[in-house]
Amino acid sequence: MDEQTKIAILRVFLRTYGVLSFVIFVPLCLGIIFQIPQLGEGGPMNWAIWNGVICGGQPCYVPPMLFVIYLTWAVFLFRAAEDPRAYASFLDFTIWANLAHGLLMAAQSLTDLSLYWSKWLTDIPFITILAVGIFMLRPARNGSSIPP
Repeated sequence: MDEQTKIAILRVFLRTYGVLSFVIFVPLCLGIIFQIPQLGEGGPMNWAIWNGVICGGQPCYVPPMLFVIYLTWAVFLFRAAEDPRAYASFLDFTIWANLAHGLLMAAQSLTDLSLYWSKWLTDIPFITILAVGIFMLRPARNGSSIPP
């Protein structure tokens, strides 16, 4: 596959992940901030987050912080789609951060599969596919492939 084709596919891939991130994380972030009971412990959508809406009688602050990070990441995926070479460092970081996050999440989910089985169908593939996709499609820099 020639370089221009790879870049064109990468642009679509990054935009797709940007859109998916907004579709997934905006409702989850709003649901946590407004303490929607469906996301709380025992709620039908609790599987979509790692922590409940309430932690020890207090609102959980970690999930919305993570969601805001992923929403910011989505903005940069759109920016990187415009000029992937200019965002090579961001793309490299995205590969390694998501790969490390996916491996850690996989290990942590194994500690309680009765609670975290869904992560193998949601979070883990979502971030792992992003890392692998960018790795396979990233453009060459100065005539050679970008070092991992």
